[in-house]
Amino acid sequence: MGLDMYLTGDKYKRTEYDEDFNEINVQYVDGFPLKTQRLELGYWRKHGPLHRFIVENYAGGEDNCRPICLSPDQLLDIAKAIREDKLISNEDSHGFFFGDNEWWDELRNEREEHAQTFEKAAEWVSNEDTKEYWHTVEYQASW
Repeated sequence: MGLDMYLTGDKYKRTEYDEDFNEINVQYVDGFPLKTQRLELGYWRKHGPLHRFIVENYAGGEDNCRPICLSPDQLLDIAKAIREDKLISNEDSHGFFFGDNEWWDELRNEREEHAQTFEKAAEWVSNEDTKEYWHTVEYQASW
């Protein structure tokens, strides 16, 4: 048991129509039209300081395991906070589900990798193909 943290991206296909307004270029999966693809952009386990930082700054402090939509600027702000070690302190991230000091120190040593994950997500959501697709990114935790 513990905190599982997911950064996901949804790639939505825009509906296309022919001159008679019939839907075209439809892909089917198991007999149903495919409208979106869900991508795993990042995953963390019991990274309490990162979780608390995201909840405090982008969910109004409400930690209710609901999806938190993140803009490119917010993703870059998170990357900067990770890289500059400006996450919530260990003391403010306590509890069985959230890990412990030794674990968080290990995760902080991997800060560059984690920061790059958020930067890649920001780039991906910003560089969408506006003719065929649009993108969204969300963070969600569960325990």
